[in-house]
Amino acid sequence: MTAMAETFDGIVGNEAAIRALAKALDAGVSHAYLFHGPPGVGKRTVARRFGAALVAGGDLVAEERARRGLHPDLSEIRPEGMFTLMDQVREVVKLASSRPFEGARRVIMLDADSFNAESANALLKTLEEPEGETVFILFANAREGVMPTISSRAQSIRFDPVPRPEVAEFLRTRGADEPELYAALGRGSVGLSVRYAEEGELRSLRDVVFRAAFSFDEDFEGRYKVVEEIVDRAKKVGEAREKAVLEGFEEPDLRTKEEAKRAERAGKAARDGAVREAVELLAMLFRDAGVVRFGAGDLVSNVDRVGEIEAAVERTPDADWAGASASLEEARTGLAYNVSSEATLEVALSLTRRQILGFSRGS
Repeated sequence: MTAMAETFDGIVGNEAAIRALAKALDAGVSHAYLFHGPPGVGKRTVARRFGAALVAGGDLVAEERARRGLHPDLSEIRPEGMFTLMDQVREVVKLASSRPFEGARRVIMLDADSFNAESANALLKTLEEPEGETVFILFANAREGVMPTISSRAQSIRFDPVPRPEVAEFLRTRGADEPELYAALGRGSVGLSVRYAEEGELRSLRDVVFRAAFSFDEDFEGRYKVVEEIVDRAKKVGEAREKAVLEGFEEPDLRTKEEAKRAERAGKAARDGAVREAVELLAMLFRDAGVVRFGAGDLVSNVDRVGEIEAAVERTPDADWAGASASLEEARTGLAYNVSSEATLEVALSLTRRQILGFSRGS
């Protein structure tokens, strides 16, 4: 089998990016790559596959271990809050200057969007001329948003949202009961679409967000109760993820402290991600309401809830649905800066309520 078939088997969409990386595996890799494209379109999934193949050097057992996050030479450095801190960059520089622990190469993954001028400058020399066998994989939502001094030192690999029909067909092969709906909810992300198809906790989160979005007449106490329910559902998403990670390890009495910590971190990341997804679901619902209002119901993403959306639009004929969706940017910023989930969601619901009711009945 070719490197593409072995390493990238099962990846849906972004064929051009996959071909470029498969060619690199066969013909020789660059010292640094910049994977850029909107969130959720497969950059990290492909990077882990690519990185696992690089550190394994043809050892299939080692490659499988690396895919599961259990190889010491495949590292992902997550930013602390908004930024990758100088202490983290120093550790990266130190790591990149040493030989791999056991693999053919060392691979380090970083969020280029999280670099400030200081951290970027500290990484430049190492990024341009890494010692030993280190390969960097950088992530960014847009190439234009990355400092030119960084992007010019890495090979650019572009990722795009996967077309909805391709995602739906993939879900159909997996036996999903509502492939078109889950493909729409995934917004170009195969992974998110699969999660909607397979995780009841995520679908429950969506149900709560739906109630929150259209509970226009709730007072502060009522809105806060809805916020608490959203946060509770997000916690359940996190708990399910932590449990799934733990089940992927050995028997309970053989688990290491590091494995337990890894599962805990995965659970926290899933919980935080679920809160962010709640905000994105709100934005999608308000966008759907806007297109329904202007007679473009065939563009609705929440295809199973069209009746409820139409009823909400009819109740508030003068609502500014586009303004409600845009007002959620403040909530996104709050979550990025680690403002509490409860406070962020309360502000989000208050701002959107003002946009929806402000023109027709007052807020």
